[in-house]
Amino acid sequence: MREAGAGGIRFGSLSLGFLAVTVASGIALSALFRPEAALESVEAIQSGLPWAFVIRGLHAWAALGFLLCAGIHLVDVIRAGALDRVPTGAWWRAVWVVPLAVAGMLTGFLLRGDAEAVAAMQVGRGVIGSIPLVGDGLATLLLGPAGAGLGAVTLHHAGTFTILPWLLSIEHGRRTWPDRQSWVITLLVAGTAAAIVPVPLGPADGTGAHLLGPWYLQGLQGMLLDLPVATAWIVPAAFVAGVGALVHVRGRARTAVMAGLALLAIAWIGWTVRLWIAGGQ
Repeated sequence: MREAGAGGIRFGSLSLGFLAVTVASGIALSALFRPEAALESVEAIQSGLPWAFVIRGLHAWAALGFLLCAGIHLVDVIRAGALDRVPTGAWWRAVWVVPLAVAGMLTGFLLRGDAEAVAAMQVGRGVIGSIPLVGDGLATLLLGPAGAGLGAVTLHHAGTFTILPWLLSIEHGRRTWPDRQSWVITLLVAGTAAAIVPVPLGPADGTGAHLLGPWYLQGLQGMLLDLPVATAWIVPAAFVAGVGALVHVRGRARTAVMAGLALLAIAWIGWTVRLWIAGGQ
């Protein structure tokens, strides 16, 4: 399939480039990270080892670039009218790249080991555990047993949520590695961001601090201020299902689904603002 792009920018190719930079920098960081001493490891990377903070920044900014470019590429496919030419199974697999990218970034956030990461782990365990029938088992599978440390999270961050997006990207883009141009652009963008905007750590002790999770899930945090816990997985699941369902509908039905997705996105922004207001009180 010919790649759609806004203004000639090939976001699909760039997403693979950012993913490659994420993986390469993650391999470099793995030698410096110990799951049993996560916060100490990240503190050493951030301030105790020469230039290690740049590699951490490169890893974080490249992961963000992958998430954004993958999402924009999906929107481009829909906007360019190419959705009707995509096989149903291929579309659903492509849609899963974005939630897998979010899962990879979230597990990376948990591996910080600071107070915000610890709070996010507790919230995540509660949200996943609220899924009927499979919740507790799924929480244990993804996050490990309660109190068992970050071994399972590390495994999924470096393995599951790296390998699966790569395999799906290979299928969608029909290439294993990014082209030279994508390598250069993504490395320059992520490297420049890492050098100019260091990735911070949250407070080691949450006492007296208003703890915020990752920015892309602050809508979920705001939601939990007012709504039942289960809403925090129902809404994202509904959004992913809605994007996937676009391949099955046409005409007015597709327009209605897209309107529903837009309302969910607006509500997510509203819940994010709700959290910020609550934090300022």
